[in-house]
Amino acid sequence: MKAEFYYCHNDYLRNGYKRYGLYFSQHFCEYFSKSFAALFFKETGLRPSTKVTLAGYKQYNETPIYEPGPVSKLNLVLWIMPEYNDDISFSWKSKTGAIIQTTDEEFDEEDLVCWMEGLKPSEYWSQVATEKKAHPFQVAGLPYELKVFDYGTEMELRIFTDGSLPNEGIKNTITTTIETFNSNSEKHQRKDGVVHNYQFEESDGFLCARIDTGSAGIPIINRLLKSLVKHTDIGKIEIDI
Repeated sequence: MKAEFYYCHNDYLRNGYKRYGLYFSQHFCEYFSKSFAALFFKETGLRPSTKVTLAGYKQYNETPIYEPGPVSKLNLVLWIMPEYNDDISFSWKSKTGAIIQTTDEEFDEEDLVCWMEGLKPSEYWSQVATEKKAHPFQVAGLPYELKVFDYGTEMELRIFTDGSLPNEGIKNTITTTIETFNSNSEKHQRKDGVVHNYQFEESDGFLCARIDTGSAGIPIINRLLKSLVKHTDIGKIEIDI
């Protein structure tokens, strides 16, 4: 299942905060989930992942998790694994002045305005051991075409060849590069971070390498792009989440 900040597809997940008195209707849950993800990405450049998510507990203060009113607010905890927590809020109000509750099923999404409060993008990127750049993959002289659609702590490389190069050779290069990177970093108290995991999936026309960069961040992807230069039959690599 693709990572999301909040899941709404069944009652148990939708009402994960019920021990704090917070319940979601199906409609409001979907509105919150998609709006939160869009706002968070716009402000921070980060997508939900196994590392960046919402905690299933409330803030460690006296602030209630849900504050309904003309301006309503959900006071939540951002969790960046393994140990970072940050108090943030998702707020909304109605253009017409109606008070829309989290349990409401019938409401006009176009009537609502929502926003985020308390975000600290630079801290979050520090925690995932990488930095936000418009085009962070700066590798000169690549003999193949490189397209970057999106990126985050979990990303994939889609590798296209002319079909004459066995994918096993590319897999071996990626495996060796990652394992060498991790081993060298481990020898120096994980100075450069480590890749958490990776896997391969073969599709029609390309090889997909799914990589959880963990604390290794952008540098390991740049390292992989350089290592794949020796495979002269690679025509294009796409980076996406």
